[in-house]
Amino acid sequence: MKIMLARDRNVLNTNWLIYFANLLAERGHDVIIACDTYSKLGNMAPKYSLHKKVRVCNLSGKDENKLINLYHKVRAKLIPPYFRFNKLIKKEKPDVIICYFPTDLFNVTRFQNHNIPIIQMLHCVPDTVLGKYLRKPKFTRPFYKNSFKKIDIFQVLMPSFKDMINPWFEPKRVVQIGNPVEQYKDDDIADLSIEKKKIFYVARIERGVKQPHVLVEVFNKIKDEFPDWQVEIWGLRKFPDYDKEITDLIESYGLKDRVKLMGYSNDVLSIYKNSDINAFVSAAEGFGLTLADAMAMGVPAVGFKSAKAVNELIIDGKSGFLADDIDDFAEKLKMLMLDKELRIKMGKNARQDIKRFASDSVIDKWEEVINSVTKK
Repeated sequence: MKIMLARDRNVLNTNWLIYFANLLAERGHDVIIACDTYSKLGNMAPKYSLHKKVRVCNLSGKDENKLINLYHKVRAKLIPPYFRFNKLIKKEKPDVIICYFPTDLFNVTRFQNHNIPIIQMLHCVPDTVLGKYLRKPKFTRPFYKNSFKKIDIFQVLMPSFKDMINPWFEPKRVVQIGNPVEQYKDDDIADLSIEKKKIFYVARIERGVKQPHVLVEVFNKIKDEFPDWQVEIWGLRKFPDYDKEITDLIESYGLKDRVKLMGYSNDVLSIYKNSDINAFVSAAEGFGLTLADAMAMGVPAVGFKSAKAVNELIIDGKSGFLADDIDDFAEKLKMLMLDKELRIKMGKNARQDIKRFASDSVIDKWEEVINSVTKK
């Protein structure tokens, strides 16, 4: 079967997308990753290489030829991408199109009359990613609604998300399929019997959702009881003002040598291996890939009860703790810091629990969904 994965943005530095495409290719499918961005695709995500049955087509990508670059740049400014996608779809004739963002849905439906089945992924909390279309001016809504009508299936990541699709979008069918999470061998997981006295958080460094400054607040509440413990905050840094806010907060609490803003890493598995606890302070997630990945490495986590997806990945009291607020988060973190045996036990449970998202199980569900829409 020929599957087209449509994603508007830079794709090759996204580990998850490559992993997903490769898993489909390993089942014998021909996979095309289609995008339209005037830039080089970037470096291949270091964790994976593309399967031989996966092709990448960047409709407006930079080339070595300067004249082609100029043409692509001008064309991208003057002609909307859906005309280029339409041409590609006619050429490739995929059996099914899987859209990563609603933007990708528009690219494969506007001014097009094909009847190829479309599956719309929702990689965020549904009302977060879809809500903005409900707030569009009335005269533009029909253009969006016309595209949403062409969706055969909405795919959401967590069970609680299935009921979040507003009736305005007229969902024909909503399925829940989590992200595939790689399962690691016993020799590759974190060894919690060796205490590192280190807490980590891996997430994009931004205030709104990931809110790593909250971890600084949490650790400040218990710092005096654990003078030999450290915190590392890892993630892409794109907001200098917020970086400074966190740095200033760290210094104001006298934690300069104990809480570190580390930046981006290509080797997150080493972060998990060299730590004891995952302090996952995100306010919400569409899934929480770094949380799930760390759980597969056998690392227990603390998260917030109110954090969507986080409160479904962490099983409270079994694979980690869910906290009511910042004070409770500090107390739950303290419980794990004090008890190595509890960390080991919860780490084992976390590793076991996350097997529900093992790649074979997830791709089985995807194939079932893909077969149902293509047969129809």
